[in-house]
Amino acid sequence: MSMSNSAENKFLLLLFNNTAFALIGDASGLQPSGAAGSLYISLHTADPGEAGDQTTNETAYTNYVRVAVARSGAGWTVSGNSVTNAAAVAFAQCGASGATLTHFGIGTSSSAAGVLLLSGTLGPTTIQGPFTGATNDNVTIPGHTLSVDDRVAFYPTYGSSLPTGITEGTLYWVKTSATDVITISTTQGGATLDITASGDGIAIKATPLAVANLITPSFAIGDLAAQID
Repeated sequence: MSMSNSAENKFLLLLFNNTAFALIGDASGLQPSGAAGSLYISLHTADPGEAGDQTTNETAYTNYVRVAVARSGAGWTVSGNSVTNAAAVAFAQCGASGATLTHFGIGTSSSAAGVLLLSGTLGPTTIQGPFTGATNDNVTIPGHTLSVDDRVAFYPTYGSSLPTGITEGTLYWVKTSATDVITISTTQGGATLDITASGDGIAIKATPLAVANLITPSFAIGDLAAQID
């Protein structure tokens, strides 16, 4: 069973823009909240994962706090099955203790575990396109622009399964790069990841953000992008 494209869009509009989801229940549909409130963006040092909450792998750099973004068109842009930040987002300036940030989350709580609604890799991110992974350890991405030591994450699409050995949302290092084909590693310059069963999905290039004293993590409009599938 899968959600239709139209339903995905209407669900995201209800969740992020507080827009009524028509034709559900009575004629007025699923109604928006009387007070729209905000959702909260968190930053993470690894993928929080589908089973995680807002605290899973959340950063603890000095002075870090989550950022509230209003549930409105001024806060979020919804297009099809994806959502992005509609305005620039700036976090607190880092103090003495820094971190390397790889993912962001969007959830319901300003500080507690809350409900993690969506998450994604930090960027700017670039979708490299559909990929296949084979038991010869080759990852084939037609027309990719990845170079050695780039960072890349993999996600399944509807009806697909990732190759065995690749973990959804984990940032891997590109070990070798050739026309349409890469190999990957869990560490920079490390051993080639062993793929033990073939699979496919979407490959996304990501750019981790290292924050240190006096660095202010900030993201331009559209930099924080997530989608449902």
